[in-house]
This record gives sequence, structure tokens and C-alpha cells, in this order.
Amino acid sequence: MSRTTIAILSCLVVATATAGLAQETDAENEKTYNLLHTSLEEQEAIRAEEEAIPVYEPVIPERNVELTLTLGFWQLDKKLLSAENIIYKYTDQNTFYGDVILSGSSAFHPQLRLNYNLMPWFSVEPVIGFSVSEYIASIDNATYLDNQAFGEDNPPEPVEEIGEFDAENRSCITLSTGMNAVFYPRDYGNFGKGRWHPFIQGGAHHTWMHLNSDYTDTPATMWDLSGGVGVRFIADDLISVRLEVMYHHMTVDFEPGDVFVTRDEGNTDVPITRYVYGEGAVQVTDFDSHTLDTFSWAVGFTADF
Repeated sequence: MSRTTIAILSCLVVATATAGLAQETDAENEKTYNLLHTSLEEQEAIRAEEEAIPVYEPVIPERNVELTLTLGFWQLDKKLLSAENIIYKYTDQNTFYGDVILSGSSAFHPQLRLNYNLMPWFSVEPVIGFSVSEYIASIDNATYLDNQAFGEDNPPEPVEEIGEFDAENRSCITLSTGMNAVFYPRDYGNFGKGRWHPFIQGGAHHTWMHLNSDYTDTPATMWDLSGGVGVRFIADDLISVRLEVMYHHMTVDFEPGDVFVTRDEGNTDVPITRYVYGEGAVQVTDFDSHTLDTFSWAVGFTADF
């Protein structure tokens, strides 16, 4: 090997070593920039403190039983029973007829539900409940007949003034049993976290409605189809609070009773009749049905088992 070649190789080795040393020196002297207003140690301390705080992430438990009691009101302020030219009062001298309408009012409506959560986002609820309220009767086109002068030649005479207690104002009681289905959209796919859980629910309830009326002796039976929305607040692992609003659809149809009033210490039964011009007093055999579209609201408390 010639001296020239050896000299060239020696120069390359020296240049490579010098470049490596320069890179190490630059790496040691390289500056770092912290764009935050706190030091790295302070940031790590904050992260450690945040990780130490327990995160409350309740979800509705799966495959468990819950018991719910709701208290609320059902707006039964609808026409429940009506009939034209029907008897509304009987005395020894006269029989009184008129267009009678029985209308409901707001009803206190508690319910007891046994919830079973099939999944965190879906549950079924067998339900039993009742409602208590009053109904109010109105009388229009009132007339009267002399009990001794029935017939076509003696039509009813107009009543100048309806008595204070002639119109019924009595109790209306309902009893319901059925099933609800509840869907929690926020918990669908098990991604809902936190204390607030909105829900959608629907159900079908078999309902009995009893009026303390002289016009009917038996309750009306019907299907109450309902649906609505609400929200559930999970207070802790055992107790939840729920608020809901429901829409109800049902058809009420009462059967006439056999006797309107009994007189003479039980010896005389006065039937439920309507006056038909050209025919006289005719016994009532049925009432028209009425469709009820109503709303209810409730506040409830749920306990987990």
C-alpha cells in the first residue's frame, strides 16, 4: 500500500471520529421546551392526583330485580258516561229526565312495579296500580212528568230550576294490572355512564273503572295502552329516583244497572229509563262508549335487591 493511500484512510478515520464526537456533544447540549405553565414535576403530580380520585360510573345492573313505587296524578277529566233524556230524579209525584253527562277529574294514581333488568338498557315491569278521584254530573234540558199522567197526551214539562243535589258528584275508582317495557337509550351498548339515565317506556294494562253512580252497578273493563318518556337519577347503588310522563289511550263502556233507586223501604224498584217521545218511558239497555286520551305524570323511587 502506498503512502498516499494510507494518508487518505487516516484522514477518513479522523473525520468520522470527529463527527461522532460532535453529535454526542450537540445531543448533550440540546435544549428542551415546556410549553405549559407548570413544570414537568408539577404535571406528573397533578396526573397522579387525578388518577387517585375514584370515578363514579354507575350503570343499570343486569339480571337483577328492582322494586319501584310511583306517586302521581292521572288526568281523567274526560267524559266517562252520557245519555240523553234519561232519568235523573224520582219522587212520589214526579219523574225527572234530562241530558246527563258524567265527567271525571284529576285522580291520585299510585303504582307498584317489580322491575327485572334483562340487560343494562332494557327491562320489563309487571305493574299494579289504582286511582281515586271524583266525577261530576251535569244535567241539561231537564223535564219532569207527573207519575199519574204517563202517556203521549201528557208530554214532559220543563224544569225551571235543577236542585242543588240532583246532579251526582261521587267517587271514581280504577284498578289496573299490566306490563311495561322500558328502554334506556343512554345505556344501549353499555356506554352510558353517570347518574342520569333517560328512558322510553310503553305498556298495556287491563283496567277496571267503577263509578259510584245510580246508572251503573258494575265496573267498566278496558285495555289501557300507554307510552311515554322519563328520566332516572341513580342516587347510589341501592336507590334511584325516576320522573315520567305517560300518554294513555282506552275506550270506556259502562253497562246500565238494573235499578235507579229503590223506594217504599225496598218494596218499589225504579228502573233506569229514558223518555222517548211517541213511546213514553223506555228502559235503558246500553250506554254509548267513550274513547279516553289522557296523560299522567309520576315521581317514583326504585330500590335494588
